[in-house]
Amino acid sequence: MKNIVLIGIMGCGKTTVSLLLAEKLARPVIDIDEYLEKKYQMSIPEMFAMSEAYFRERETICCQEVSKLDGYIISTGGGVIKNPENMKALKENGIVIYIDRPISMILEDVETSSRPLLKDGAEKLFDLYKERHQLYLDSCDYHIMNDVTIDEFINNIINCIKENK
Repeated sequence: MKNIVLIGIMGCGKTTVSLLLAEKLARPVIDIDEYLEKKYQMSIPEMFAMSEAYFRERETICCQEVSKLDGYIISTGGGVIKNPENMKALKENGIVIYIDRPISMILEDVETSSRPLLKDGAEKLFDLYKERHQLYLDSCDYHIMNDVTIDEFINNIINCIKENK
């Protein structure tokens, strides 16, 4: 059974959605950021403090490892699409879903000071969206807007998967 891989900008709902999908579909879930922190015994902010390149290299290794799993719901980090090797690995045994959430809704929910790439303020999120939106579109199998209730959104994903088997 193929993995379901969730991509999208930070705060779009990947972690929450992965947990709810896992529950509804009775599948295991793995968060690449958590996997990465456990594997390297460092927090993501600590890795970014060394350099973004340091973090991205380790992220790619983790994507390659996680892509070998079968039947998982995989939640990725927001920048996973920056390296084509990540998406190539994740697509080998995965259906990639781009969770696209309006930035205004993200800013209502996300504490920007806790996100390494947003330490300079919320406007950085708009810049990241402009920079990455097309990469998300190019990387995904399905593009689904997350601008409805969480239950509606989960049902939209499940229906999309069922309709496109």
